[in-house]
Amino acid sequence: MVLLGSSGAGKSTLVNRLLGEDRQTTRPVREQDCRGRHTTTSRQLFLLPCRALIVDTPGLRELQLWNASGGLTQTFSDIDELARECRFRDCKHTSEPGCAVQAALASGKLNAARLESRRKLEREEQFLEKKFDPEIQHAAKVRMRRVMRQVRQDYRERDKGKR
Repeated sequence: MVLLGSSGAGKSTLVNRLLGEDRQTTRPVREQDCRGRHTTTSRQLFLLPCRALIVDTPGLRELQLWNASGGLTQTFSDIDELARECRFRDCKHTSEPGCAVQAALASGKLNAARLESRRKLEREEQFLEKKFDPEIQHAAKVRMRRVMRQVRQDYRERDKGKR
């Protein structure tokens, strides 16, 4: 068994309780906000008294999606079905006329939090795509070079006008 969770969630404390002794270093929760503290810095395997193995891990600071496009379609198939009924094929489901998704929200057939969850996961997937795709990174660098070149040119022209 492996314990995974946020930093300061109590994974090492739980391991200590299961072991029946304090083998992992732990720290008390902060008094100001009652939150745990990040203490464990490496993975460690323990043999419990019941002969089971358990791995204590450092806290997770963030989770990222990895190739989740198929999962999004599967998980949010109800939204995809509604989207097929939209008037426009490229509907963003925000304020376009004839949007079946917005109509479902208005009628209560679709929960707004569910749609926002899908949007959030789509944004995260796009962010990761930009972060790891060399072509997208190159295009962004080229765009930034053009912008900076234009900024420098604008400053030169402004400075010429001051003379």
